[in-house]
Amino acid sequence: MAKNRRGRGKIEPKPIGGAMATILDGRYQLVKPLGVGGFGRTFLARDTRRPGAPTCVVKQLKPASDDPGFIREARRLFNTEAETLEKLGSHDRIPQLLAYFEEKDHFFLVQEFIEGQSLDRELQSDGAATHVQGHEEAPTTLTAATPAPKKATEAQAVAILKDVLEILEFVHGEGVIHRDIKPENLIRRQSDGRLVLIDFGAVKALGEAPPPGEGSGESRYTVTIGTPGYMPTEQCAGRPNYTSDLYALGMVVIRALTGCEPTELPHDPDNGELVWRDRVKVSSGLAMVLSRMVRSQYAQRYQSAKDAMQALNAFVVPVEAAPTPTVTSAAPP
Repeated sequence: MAKNRRGRGKIEPKPIGGAMATILDGRYQLVKPLGVGGFGRTFLARDTRRPGAPTCVVKQLKPASDDPGFIREARRLFNTEAETLEKLGSHDRIPQLLAYFEEKDHFFLVQEFIEGQSLDRELQSDGAATHVQGHEEAPTTLTAATPAPKKATEAQAVAILKDVLEILEFVHGEGVIHRDIKPENLIRRQSDGRLVLIDFGAVKALGEAPPPGEGSGESRYTVTIGTPGYMPTEQCAGRPNYTSDLYALGMVVIRALTGCEPTELPHDPDNGELVWRDRVKVSSGLAMVLSRMVRSQYAQRYQSAKDAMQALNAFVVPVEAAPTPTVTSAAPP
């Protein structure tokens, strides 16, 4: 069993309406629901077979079709994905896969609990929130007006880039494309302030029903996974590659620097490139690195996370990063 090296905090979650009776695989007692998505549900749970019944996260992946062929393909994808997550979980900043199993045509992943806050929440100004994979506790106090978004400093932006590029170099080295890098899937771990990458996108394919009228075979179950604004054109077309993750990370950092959602930023009508440099003042080195990461043609981007990291180290002068919570408010447009 892995040691407590990732900041697994001991928490005492309060069950909703008393203890939940459901125990999965004879050991994982569901404590409370955390979130519901198109691909299934997420629960906070306890592993009753380990000393102290430590907290973990259980993701239920329910195939969207009862078609026997789809179930067979879902099972194959699930087993392949679980093996991939098992391999990736050896990295300190990817949640460790603790178990995976099937019960009554439902598929379950059990993952390490990460206590912290999403980058998306960091870039908002409506109060702190605790994040669990796939769920955020909303602040109890609501404001009447929509608060202005926050902007990261250049030092903070560089720190985000370096943190995530380190993870992507490992992930891509294992032959995996994340496909859904966005602020919500980057968690600032409470124990050490490092970013953790969560929610690898391929498992979401199990929640997508096969298109009607498609022919048989594996391609019948192919789905496009990602988030508008963070997906480059080749990923929208169902052909992601390693540079697609670099594009998404570039958009994450541009979002952090400008305070603008990716879908709010225009594109040059002549060449299709993203127009963002007029929204924030940054060094020419950082601007060059980010602009190359988000080029519309993937052949013109950095071809690996290692290449992007080398460029960042070569062209961006190191500056001392401000503390994570210190972020400037952007003026409303």
